[in-house]
Amino acid sequence: TGIDGRSISSSGGNNATLDQFKMASKALVVGSGAIGLRTAVELLRRNIRVVLRSPQHPLHPSTCSMGAGGLWMPFHCDDSRVDKWAASTLDELLLDASSGGDSAVEIVPTVLLKRDHDGPTVDNYTLKWDGEKIDESPLPSWASDPRLDFQHMTVEMLSWQNSVHQLRIPSQDDLVNAGYKHCWFYKPPIVDAPKKLQSMLDEVEQHSMADDVNVETGTYYSSIQEMIDEAIQLGCDAVVNCTGLGSRDLCGDSTLVGARGILLHFDRKCKRAEGIDSFPNDAAVLTEEPPWASETENCYLIPRGDVIVVGGTYLEDDNEINIREEEKERLMRNARLLGIDTDRSSCVGEWTGFRPYRPTTRLEMDEDVCVPIGFRVVH
Repeated sequence: TGIDGRSISSSGGNNATLDQFKMASKALVVGSGAIGLRTAVELLRRNIRVVLRSPQHPLHPSTCSMGAGGLWMPFHCDDSRVDKWAASTLDELLLDASSGGDSAVEIVPTVLLKRDHDGPTVDNYTLKWDGEKIDESPLPSWASDPRLDFQHMTVEMLSWQNSVHQLRIPSQDDLVNAGYKHCWFYKPPIVDAPKKLQSMLDEVEQHSMADDVNVETGTYYSSIQEMIDEAIQLGCDAVVNCTGLGSRDLCGDSTLVGARGILLHFDRKCKRAEGIDSFPNDAAVLTEEPPWASETENCYLIPRGDVIVVGGTYLEDDNEINIREEEKERLMRNARLLGIDTDRSSCVGEWTGFRPYRPTTRLEMDEDVCVPIGFRVVH
């Protein structure tokens, strides 16, 4: 999951795990976005030889992972398996953030704006017994992780705390006047996506068990069978399909759609609005509630590496590759609302991408393909 956190890519078939690769000796990994590169890294760390293929470099502007806001937060994911995967990701990102040096991960205070309370009440803390304790907390399970310092509070309480935190966030008056009276406040890791992609690619290329790495082939596989045939020629006994939205055609999967997202980039040192320009510390601010946003037209600002990304949209089956003029005007409005002085700061870049979306996350062994005995195909 990323900033928009939607369930990426659907279930069906048998769940696949890396343990099922214990008998594999060499795998062809197809795709070099965040999922493809991380899969290749994990296989190599488990002493499985890897061939990596992708038509375009991970840092190509069209790569979906390049546009990721990078904010860790399980979001709009109804697959129960996601919580466990997200926790494992959090473990690794927090370790990366604490490693010092030139890390691609930093911990950034984050505010999710809410109109209504939508949190636990006294009733939620009342024990109900019917043979066992019943947990009815309306907050997500990850909110209980102490490492995130999660708080559910009013914006008045946020304002009081900000006298200490000194975060560049909208004022209490601006939030209340807009109808945002409550918020979630927590401290998640944020990933500088381009830097992390390059770091993972470097690890793959430099690993002694990476047999062949070509992430700029310029050609696309026409079918899963073509992947299998090439894998066999390369001496592989497994294929891992990490092609994202490309799987819609490769697998004939009509449930997989592109969810269009748009971003503007501002320099991390850009001018901030009067009233918060004297505060020294960055924060991420986001909402998908009116009046600033909706579920399809989000409003968020995320400090990421040397830029601030401002978004966004979540539009299924919208195939426009450029940011429309009215969309750019809305993103500039979001930037102003969230504290960027757009009269003195210009955007330094923009991005349009298509998230692979399915109702649930796909991680499964493909048992419908014709392969030699012992050969595995994983999606």
